[in-house]
Amino acid sequence: MTARARGGMGFLSTVTEGISVAFDSIGANKIRSGLTILGVTIGVLVVMVMAAVITGINESFSKLMAPEGVTTFWVAHAELPSIQDATDAEAEEELAFLRNPPLRREWARELGRIPGIRSVVPIVELGGYDANSGSDRVRTSLSGVGSNYIEISGGDLVRGRWFTKSEADRRATVAVIDSATAVGLFATRDPLGRDIRISRGSENARVRVIGVYRVPANLFAGLGSHYVWMPFATADKLLRVRDRDFRFVVQPDRTTELRSALDATRDRMRQLRRLKPGEDDNFAIITSDQIIALWGQLTGALFAAMMGLSSIGLMVGGVGVIGIMMISVTERTREIGLRKAMGGRRRDIMWQFLVEAATLTFLGGATGMLLGGGLVWIVNQLTPLPAVVPLWSIVAALAASVLTGIGFGLYPASRAAGLDPIDALRYE
Repeated sequence: MTARARGGMGFLSTVTEGISVAFDSIGANKIRSGLTILGVTIGVLVVMVMAAVITGINESFSKLMAPEGVTTFWVAHAELPSIQDATDAEAEEELAFLRNPPLRREWARELGRIPGIRSVVPIVELGGYDANSGSDRVRTSLSGVGSNYIEISGGDLVRGRWFTKSEADRRATVAVIDSATAVGLFATRDPLGRDIRISRGSENARVRVIGVYRVPANLFAGLGSHYVWMPFATADKLLRVRDRDFRFVVQPDRTTELRSALDATRDRMRQLRRLKPGEDDNFAIITSDQIIALWGQLTGALFAAMMGLSSIGLMVGGVGVIGIMMISVTERTREIGLRKAMGGRRRDIMWQFLVEAATLTFLGGATGMLLGGGLVWIVNQLTPLPAVVPLWSIVAALAASVLTGIGFGLYPASRAAGLDPIDALRYE
């Protein structure tokens, strides 16, 4: 038999023996072992569930952005706040949202004249309104949009139609509602052609329902309650749309490159703002990539916080590993001395104890993974939150559990490997 074959069998024998002893130790120290496994289980469970939920939310957000297209972008009077801005008191006071002058509604027409730009429409999204059909009332979000909104955002018209450009231009008092609002206000009655009243405080408007719209399937549509869409000019006339509340949706021609459309829009906005060469922009052009990046910052911060909580569970499991392995070293001192007296190498003894420690934490990781998978299934079945278990989270969870055992098992293992064989044999 070759040396390589003997080495391979020795390694396999050490691993098998370490695993066997680990299970014996679990049986002999059920409470300590259970607490160790529980700590690792909680840590792995948190990592797996949070990774599944955040991955699912990110995928839902990407689907939400996809219908609008990679070339569609927005012009706003201020940049999107970053995570740092939101947590820095001084930066928050100097946010461009308050510093920059607002947009002007007539600029939509000016930007729409840029060569290569297909359409430019103002859009506003407001919350906290009541929709009243006379006998029933629902809380709703209101959006003032353009006649091409459905082309940009996707979704389906369940009944009726969307409002036309002519209706939008002449501020027609028409509206499209979503399916939930139709049921909430009219139950089984046909909502088309019926009037509803939109109100919030002293604001009050009466509009006629001309269509029922189903938004594209995504997490945020599932979490939302009710929606009403009307022409932007109508919302601007009937309700209090503040200058800082709206933005422009810019849709270039299909043949126009995004960079070219962005540059042309920026140049025209600087002209409209009367900015001199060298002056900073006092407006923002926001692309889908920027919105997705901001969303990534938000979910990344959430995931970092959950990783912190998970690390606490792994630390608890690690402390348990040290305790149970030190007990194991003490109980097996004479055995260790006998092995060393018979020529047992330091690295073999150390490796065996590390395998024992890693086996304990691996059991905790595997248990956490199974429980996490069950919890993810429950989340998918009972809540609108999408949860998708990424492969990397399974690998990372199991790797973290094993590394926890190895890391916290190093001290007991080195303690065992460093015992003097004569003193160990005399130990009572």
